[in-house]
Amino acid sequence: MGGIVRGAGLGIGAAMLGAAARSADAVVASGPAVGYQVVPAEARLTLVGVLANATPTVQILMVVLIAATLIAVVIWAASLPKVGQGDAKGLAGALGRLRIVRSSGALLGLLAASITLLSGFIGMANVRPTPTLAVLAPGWAEAALAVMLGLLASSVAVICERHLEGRIRRAAALARPCGFPRPRAR
Repeated sequence: MGGIVRGAGLGIGAAMLGAAARSADAVVASGPAVGYQVVPAEARLTLVGVLANATPTVQILMVVLIAATLIAVVIWAASLPKVGQGDAKGLAGALGRLRIVRSSGALLGLLAASITLLSGFIGMANVRPTPTLAVLAPGWAEAALAVMLGLLASSVAVICERHLEGRIRRAAALARPCGFPRPRAR
């Protein structure tokens, strides 16, 4: 019994593949062979073009992510002199700001990508015939750029935070001779 079912399944699969091959041959035979063409340089999609053609909401989120990346570097650079001065309050504030960028960067990137993909899927559902890959690719590039910017902001904030924490630990270790705690004042 199992051999009959398996044989029937293979027969149906072969028939479907044969029909698909015949229809593909008919399409190729009926029309000229189309080759790939390179898009002219002035019409190519670039990162700046993706950002410029994004929806206003996604543009705002992308600009916020770019600014967050730059702000993380500025916070880190401004906090380095505070390590030598022993400004614990200022360092705690800087680490807190870096943690905010670290935590929110990837989430904002995913939010922007979700907005882009959702609007793209709604658009695909409302258009017949279904758009080609060339039509969908700019939206996917926009979503990928949003995720990349979110990961970039988070990664830069993590690197800055870890470096600053390491500098603080080294400065604290140098302040205590031989690693022993300081005696308490009476």
